[in-house]
Amino acid sequence: MNLNMEFDPEVFGSLIGGRAVVETPKLNLKSKEEAYTYLKSYGYDMQVDSDREKIWQIHSRAVIYMRTQLLHDGETIPDEIADPKKLDDIANLLLLASQRASSEPTLHQWTCALLRVMHVVSQLHNDLFNYFSLEIQEDIFRPYRQFVQKDSVSGIKLVAPEGESIPLQKFDMKPFKDSDSAITKLLAKPDEVAFGLMDKIGVRFVTPTLFDVFRVMRFLVENHVVSPANIIPNQSNNTLFPVNLFLEVVEGLPRTPDMPVTEVDQRLKDRLLKEAGKARFLEKHNVFTSREYRFIKFITRQLVRVTLPETQKSFSFFYPYEVQILDYDHYLKSLSGPASHDEYKARQRERARERVLV
Repeated sequence: MNLNMEFDPEVFGSLIGGRAVVETPKLNLKSKEEAYTYLKSYGYDMQVDSDREKIWQIHSRAVIYMRTQLLHDGETIPDEIADPKKLDDIANLLLLASQRASSEPTLHQWTCALLRVMHVVSQLHNDLFNYFSLEIQEDIFRPYRQFVQKDSVSGIKLVAPEGESIPLQKFDMKPFKDSDSAITKLLAKPDEVAFGLMDKIGVRFVTPTLFDVFRVMRFLVENHVVSPANIIPNQSNNTLFPVNLFLEVVEGLPRTPDMPVTEVDQRLKDRLLKEAGKARFLEKHNVFTSREYRFIKFITRQLVRVTLPETQKSFSFFYPYEVQILDYDHYLKSLSGPASHDEYKARQRERARERVLV
């Protein structure tokens, strides 16, 4: 018996080559039957009506995303693959992506691009958040609602029933990362997958001073809103103010209850100017985030409990979310220029386009 010496390099590039599937230049399928088997191993059985419907929904969502987020003026996705009536069968999309040198190389490129986006959309459609978004949001936001008070006269405060009160300039709850944004992030970063998308939901505090940033973190732990045991350590980020210098400053302060927060804040700034060489920041590098955007961020997890209405059986799972804290001065700087959110998203979209339309 002759040994089979045909090995697909694209397969090994994905399995053990460290290459994300969205960077695969082509598939290697030879028939519709093989395409159907490929889809079944991926997770969609074309013999099942609900799976076929899901695939076409994913196809439609991917086409809309590409048209609204990635394409430049004058660019269009060929109707042969964008129009379900002309495409007829999703298997045809996989076979077009398996062609090598064809008479229509651009059609092959567009097909691969569409499949890359469909892959990411499929991940997001099958994420726990897509099915239990209401339960996840309620369990995550409930503890924060308990302590954040908003008043038309006194403004926003973080208030414990029998403890300190911390003024806030802003408090935002991000109910969810909109789908366009989530798709872009997954396409832009080769190491991201849907279950690892940890900032899909979160909260943001904007405090009057740097000192208040650290007070907020202490408040969240002392009032059991956040459990240190549920922090994901390698996701933490602090480019705002070094913890080592902060602790040195507060250790040397007189324990007088009437010391103004503004005075503490000024001492922090003075120490950083004087001893910048000692500063130990914690930066989780993000190629899309401007060096001018300074903030504190950590990812924690909340145990979410869900009761299925069909059976009344309950189950639970941990779900990650982001807590971001920064002072008002740095917040204002983030509203324009390279540190702005719009510039950040534009850099991310351009990278997603580069990876998809190769």
